[in-house]
Amino acid sequence: MTPPAILKVCVIGFGSIGKRHCQNLKRIGIHDITLFRETEKGNDFGFKEIYSEEELFSREFDFFILSNPTALHYKFLEKLIPKQSNILVEKPIAATWEEFNQLELLLKNYSGIGMCAYNLRFHPCIKKTKEILEDRTLGKTYSARFFVGQYLPDWRPNTDYRTSYSSSKMLGGGVVLDLIHEIDLASYLCGSINKNFHSIVGKLSDLEIETEDLAEIHYQSSKDVFVSIHMDYLVQGYSRYFEIICEKGRLICDLFKNEIQIIKAKNEVTNKYTFSDFDRNNMYLSLMEYFIKSYLEKTGPTPSLIDGLGSLKTALCAKTNSNKYE
Repeated sequence: MTPPAILKVCVIGFGSIGKRHCQNLKRIGIHDITLFRETEKGNDFGFKEIYSEEELFSREFDFFILSNPTALHYKFLEKLIPKQSNILVEKPIAATWEEFNQLELLLKNYSGIGMCAYNLRFHPCIKKTKEILEDRTLGKTYSARFFVGQYLPDWRPNTDYRTSYSSSKMLGGGVVLDLIHEIDLASYLCGSINKNFHSIVGKLSDLEIETEDLAEIHYQSSKDVFVSIHMDYLVQGYSRYFEIICEKGRLICDLFKNEIQIIKAKNEVTNKYTFSDFDRNNMYLSLMEYFIKSYLEKTGPTPSLIDGLGSLKTALCAKTNSNKYE
């Protein structure tokens, strides 16, 4: 097994998430990091930089991290996938139906180590929920409701929301792609879409954006679970939770309080799990360690690039009010 210290990594996109990934790589012990940037800007970490795509695709790296804007993912994936490059790509994997269709074709012949970076799967609440559902102590799962909302102007301090990618159709903004975590979590915990898919998506507020600010998605899953997902840019403050109703009780997970409650007959809270020492960066660190382990052991990680396409398909069906599941 190759020691992590000698791995060579290329990071495409050096915004806040790109910087986080680089810091975590260093923490793991990887220091041979090269940044791809379209203009020469320099960086405070002393990382090497390259500026031409010709040099980028001619160099050999152990793996690539795509942390650039969603709308630019496909531009690099269409070159890296045929080269069988190892890839960690931020969510969502792409932004349009055209890109979805092309990636679906490209991935049929892909044998590299590829992963879509859905970091919430590494949240302790999600890991505990998965464990509870899989050991079936609550019996059969009947339905699940996922909710995420945050007022967009308050989302990123010191940033004008009107110029953020969330507000731009061209950059792949809008609640459905921006908050696609909930789509991935619903599939991960309750099963993929099977039938009865429908959505309501639109812009209802006076926010100065060109993208949708509210979405509702509903379907029946492959595990016969009725699933509903709410996403918005409108809730004052921040709210992120889900409720799963099962045969022997219900599970309520609050991802703001980092808490799970199991509620049974007469509204009795029979179990409570609180992760008060939760450190947000640990999700990203665990994700990176897991991806590197998959690369070193040559095992397929999850969520894979194909899994990422699955979540993208749901998002695009919702955005375009189309049903490609019947």
